[in-house]
Amino acid sequence: MSIITISKDLFAKNLKNKNQNPHYVGLKIFHCGILFLAAAPSISLVLLFSSSIIGGFNRPHNYFKDKFNYPFIAVAILMILNCLIINFFKKDIDSFEITKIWIGLSNWIPFFWCFWGFQPFLESQQLRIKSAKLFIIGSLPVLISGFSQYFLKIYGPFSFFNNLIIWYQRPLDSNHMVTGLFNNQNYAGAWLCIVFPLCLVFLGKKNDNKFQKILFFLLCFSFFFMIILTTSRAAIFAIFISLFLSGHVIKNKFLALISLLSIPLILNLIKVYSLNFQSKFFNFIPFERLIKKASLTNFSNIQLDPRIEIWQKSLEIIKSNLLTGYGAGSFELLYKQTNGALEIFHSHNIFFELAISHGLPSSLIIFFTMIYIVIFSWKINFDQLGKKSEGDIVFKNFDKAWIISFIIFFLIHIVDITYFDGRISTISWILLSGMVCIIKSKKGLKKPYQV
Repeated sequence: MSIITISKDLFAKNLKNKNQNPHYVGLKIFHCGILFLAAAPSISLVLLFSSSIIGGFNRPHNYFKDKFNYPFIAVAILMILNCLIINFFKKDIDSFEITKIWIGLSNWIPFFWCFWGFQPFLESQQLRIKSAKLFIIGSLPVLISGFSQYFLKIYGPFSFFNNLIIWYQRPLDSNHMVTGLFNNQNYAGAWLCIVFPLCLVFLGKKNDNKFQKILFFLLCFSFFFMIILTTSRAAIFAIFISLFLSGHVIKNKFLALISLLSIPLILNLIKVYSLNFQSKFFNFIPFERLIKKASLTNFSNIQLDPRIEIWQKSLEIIKSNLLTGYGAGSFELLYKQTNGALEIFHSHNIFFELAISHGLPSSLIIFFTMIYIVIFSWKINFDQLGKKSEGDIVFKNFDKAWIISFIIFFLIHIVDITYFDGRISTISWILLSGMVCIIKSKKGLKKPYQV
């Protein structure tokens, strides 16, 4: 038998064994779910939840023996108990509100399982790098839809597969800027600025391939520019947080990225180019809209910011029922009952929203658990900085970028809530799962899988 024939047989046998390995199948489903998350969330969520079932059961460890799961188990129990209390002891709530309260649990409890089930697919840095690349590739439809919305005036909504997938691309006006395929410009900005640090780390990567350098440079510029076009203040602020937390290599390269935007301003100072250039440039970037959002009035008198009034009312509502909360989706009605002056649907702070919906204990447990995971994973990554050679610098920077992406999610949700878009909540739990894997791998815990 020839060497070629033997090699073919071995390759076929290896491929067959891999395809029969549940972990390998789950990994591929997980990767497909990440790839489709931004553009086709309905399909993606089915894939990702399926992969979490495989990842959760096909492992030697027990869910209830992992200490990182304990806080979320406690919160799940509290949430269910609170719903039962509201269901049986609140007589003034109609059946529709009761149903909505129970449905609201789906924003949290399934992700407590996914947090565990995703970890086998993120346990090594190679797997996290693969996931990061898929997040970036999966964001291309967001960029394409956003730029076509702004420059080509292509408006939706566009629906596919009997409304299974909807790309909104809302018409632009004085109150609505670029949304891309998202329903809201703040959602689009949140997604882009969460993925942005993962894109930045590849820009800072030492790479002799000029094509890849140019590609990631253009990608970072596209992310940056579309975040500006959303005019989401939280997302724009997140850009600078990302740069502040990133390494000096990434900062220096991003300065070159920013300099591209300064070229039109310089040309505008030259008389040869100045005719009608200013108006064209202002059409290219929505400066008027940005200036309106970041007006000096908002900073000179913080009390004028609507969020202050919203947060004050939120604290009043929380104080009135500290332990059990009022159930999911209750903020809008409660806010109106406190003579709130604005037409709003949430408290603009995810932890206030949790306390109002499910009680202060649940909110505090999730808050401090996330803080603990961020600090612990950041410390472990920082401790590794002096232990790697200069040639291994990208290895260290990547885990740092992964943590920064979650920090961006966390900070955005201190001043706004985009969590209830399934794409944003899902990416946050994937990032949180990856951070726990960073902690476990650096502590030298045994890895149950090798792919």
